[in-house]
Amino acid sequence: MSRAISIRPLAAGFAVAAVLLTLMVSFLIAQAFPASPPRAVTVAEAVAALKGQGSDWRVREARTAPFPAAREGQGLVIQAGLAQTLDRPFDAVRVRLLTPERRGGNRLDEAEPPREAVERLMPLLAGMATAPGAAFAPFEASVRTEGGGWRTATPLRAWATPERLRTTAAFLIAALVLAPLAAWGAGRLSAPFLRLAHAADGDGRAEGRVGGPREARAAARALDAMRDRLAAALRERTAVMAAIAHDLRTPLTGLRLRVEGLPPGARDPAVADIARMERLIAQLLTYVRGEEAAWTEEPLDLSDVAADCVAFHREAGRSVELRAGGEVLVRADRDQMERALGNLIDNAATYGGGWMRVGVTAHDGQAAVVVEDDGPGLAPEQLEAVFSPFHRAETSRSRATGGAGLGLAIARSIVERSGGTASLSNRPKGGLRAEIRLPLIDAAGG
Repeated sequence: MSRAISIRPLAAGFAVAAVLLTLMVSFLIAQAFPASPPRAVTVAEAVAALKGQGSDWRVREARTAPFPAAREGQGLVIQAGLAQTLDRPFDAVRVRLLTPERRGGNRLDEAEPPREAVERLMPLLAGMATAPGAAFAPFEASVRTEGGGWRTATPLRAWATPERLRTTAAFLIAALVLAPLAAWGAGRLSAPFLRLAHAADGDGRAEGRVGGPREARAAARALDAMRDRLAAALRERTAVMAAIAHDLRTPLTGLRLRVEGLPPGARDPAVADIARMERLIAQLLTYVRGEEAAWTEEPLDLSDVAADCVAFHREAGRSVELRAGGEVLVRADRDQMERALGNLIDNAATYGGGWMRVGVTAHDGQAAVVVEDDGPGLAPEQLEAVFSPFHRAETSRSRATGGAGLGLAIARSIVERSGGTASLSNRPKGGLRAEIRLPLIDAAGG
């Protein structure tokens, strides 16, 4: 048996593979599409924008200078070129570079070059700025207007720059490449736990069917161990109940023999009590041995089962009406299904108003058996509680309505083992409605 790998290194491996794949895609795109040179701006473009003739510049007005004047480097050269081209004094022009290293403006604490030196170098700097082919990194230009305000022009930056297009392409390609890897990895990691969920709903051992990482196999082993413990507890409970039933039947038989000699007035109640105790023991054994009872599934006509149950109760003197159409085929054990339906009819006969109706229908791939009575019904909170073992909605515990509270629990257990559902509801006009639903054979694939 191969050694299972933990889910943690698997998840870490998928994450590392995804990161490496993303980096590789970005590297290949960077190599295939190298970065384009930065945009270059000329003094002539800035002058046109300040005069209101530039279409790709944003122009705004302000009462004060938006930023200090440039004092060195390219900013000083551009500022000199703008002053000469606009025929304005040098101190009436401002320039701020928009390159990353200069973004944020000129520093106010920079030493201003001597005015004499600037005036002496103005022709040279202006010539450099306006020379044919001279272009600079993007910059903002501001000039003082005749009214004393300041007009500032800023070059607009297009959203679809080459850098952004390259980044977007890298993201989309990486996402397309990573999607299959992510789907495959998620499937590999989740498949064992899905198999574990199916194994928990089915029969047999889970450990050999789950596989996958170490954690999933450990969960399968824990599930199998829990099943073994539950099965052992159920077997022990069944053995205890069988032993109790065996020990009780012997003294009950002796009691029955002894009461035969009693006068009729005292004998009949004693015989009835003994018969009731025997029924309770039989009912209890039926419930605790339900999972271990012989179970033979076969194609079964619910209409025929309902007719047999109704005929039995009619012979017992009960008023039962049957409404059944044609053949309604399901797959179930006939004896067990007769017991479930009989328990529902017994419940209606015991607690109903004397009238009962049994109906069998089929629609939407489901077979339905409905047992209705005209009794008082149940409180809403009791409709589900009465399916619990040993729960009785009638709490008097009298001999007339006495029971162990197992009839409905046995009925639901049989129906659910056959793949169906059992439920109770109150009728709008009064009375209780018990319904069994089972999948039709055709709807289940035959």
